[in-house]
Amino acid sequence: MFGVLPAGLYFWGSRSSTFDVQTVEIEGCERVSEKRALSLLEKQFLGRNLFRVREAAVEKALSPLLFAAGVEVDRDFPSTLRVRVCEHEPGLYVLAGKRWYLVSTEAVVLGEVAEEGREQDVAVKKGPKGVSRKLPAMLSSAKRLKPDETVEGGAVWSALRVLGAMPEGSRQEVRSLVVRDDGVRVWMRDGLVVDVGSATRLAAKTMALDAVLDHYRTEKVACRYVDVSVPDRPVARPML
Repeated sequence: MFGVLPAGLYFWGSRSSTFDVQTVEIEGCERVSEKRALSLLEKQFLGRNLFRVREAAVEKALSPLLFAAGVEVDRDFPSTLRVRVCEHEPGLYVLAGKRWYLVSTEAVVLGEVAEEGREQDVAVKKGPKGVSRKLPAMLSSAKRLKPDETVEGGAVWSALRVLGAMPEGSRQEVRSLVVRDDGVRVWMRDGLVVDVGSATRLAAKTMALDAVLDHYRTEKVACRYVDVSVPDRPVARPML
């Protein structure tokens, strides 16, 4: 991060070509394309005075990248700009109107990913066309979502809370969700249907679901339906 510099040093350094950026180093890229990020930063900052580079300007330069959430910036004098990229974690695909959107686990709309022309039930079951990343899908009552906007409250928020309460292994097996007046219903990729109820007491509901599925695995019986809306009294049905 930028430290506080003496006024005289900053005045001189910010006007000296000795401190023009000659090298950009980047780290933290897992989902963000490091090659693309480096290209954007070099285009914007090579030749710029290192004293004058600001974090907000670096964030703006990387704003075209879908998963870029923020940056940490450091200066390695005399001429190296170091940038650490902070990334969004993808959470689920949301179908709003005729478009699919990618929403992060923090409920930030990352952007549009595909158009949709199929029936809604079919679309939500299969997810967006041409997208290989396996994430849960859901339908929103909204006509559209705004990229970079944080979704607060409502169906998407409830779905993300349910997903966030699940163990990572189980979360990766979620195919789709629906949020109705009577609560959240989850479809797993193996065909299991789980009624969660409202997005409350999620830790207890997750424990109840794990206990039920462990029982069925011990009995070597496939389970097709579990209701944990009342976690103290879960209801389950075997695969017939």
